[in-house]
Amino acid sequence: MARFQGLRRICAALSVMAAAPLGAQAEEPLRLFGAGSLREAMTEITGDYTARTGQPVETSFGYSGLMRERIEAGEPADIFTSANMGHPEKLLAEGRAIRVEKFIRNSLCVVAQAGTGLSEENVVGTLLDPALTLGMFPAIQDPVGDYTLELFDAIDAEQPGAGKTLRDRAVVIDKAMLGRPLAEGENLVVALFHEGRMGVHVSYCSTARNRLAAQEPTLEIAPAPARFRVGPEYGLAILKDARPGTGDLESYILSPDAEATLVRHGFTALAPR
Repeated sequence: MARFQGLRRICAALSVMAAAPLGAQAEEPLRLFGAGSLREAMTEITGDYTARTGQPVETSFGYSGLMRERIEAGEPADIFTSANMGHPEKLLAEGRAIRVEKFIRNSLCVVAQAGTGLSEENVVGTLLDPALTLGMFPAIQDPVGDYTLELFDAIDAEQPGAGKTLRDRAVVIDKAMLGRPLAEGENLVVALFHEGRMGVHVSYCSTARNRLAAQEPTLEIAPAPARFRVGPEYGLAILKDARPGTGDLESYILSPDAEATLVRHGFTALAPR
């Protein structure tokens, strides 16, 4: 079955290429919209693709829900890499995409300010600690917000009432929460921790261990216990009016080389193809 799925992906990619005139290649950069959590990994992947093929790729990253809305509003893009399957599948249902593929997984980690004593064993207690401001990204707009709510529900199944407590005390992270403008290159989450405006936060493990820890090594990070793990699954959509060369880029994103890059950036590979 895994081999069949791998062959299906390759054939699907080739079908997009075959739809274009032989030898055709976009003179302008291909346009990739991606989830913010993919910024570092997908920038490297598209850079490698350009180095191998000579085809430039223009990238734009942000909350997956907002990137989907930009596509729905008519902003031109060829390929969309989302932090969940829901946004690509919505584009497919609307006729704005011709194909959707799952291509990588992630996991959830809890991040806490230095000195909290966070560990995998006390993740739930740390999230419930009323002394710590609990920040979360906005659900619907950002899939990590949706996954955070799913985590709260999973905790509630073990500790009835805990889910409501977590939802009630969670504060949606935005720039207003910081109370000042962000400096050039400053990460909002790191700034909130640094200034004591947030004490605990649910993040993608890839983001926590690579992006957040790189800027603030004193942050404490622990994975959500296995019994509470939910998602995340990342989906790729080829958009309806994708230009020649998009199928080739899709094929590369689904390749073992690109998967290895994603794993190096903290993502989790799918089952062997």
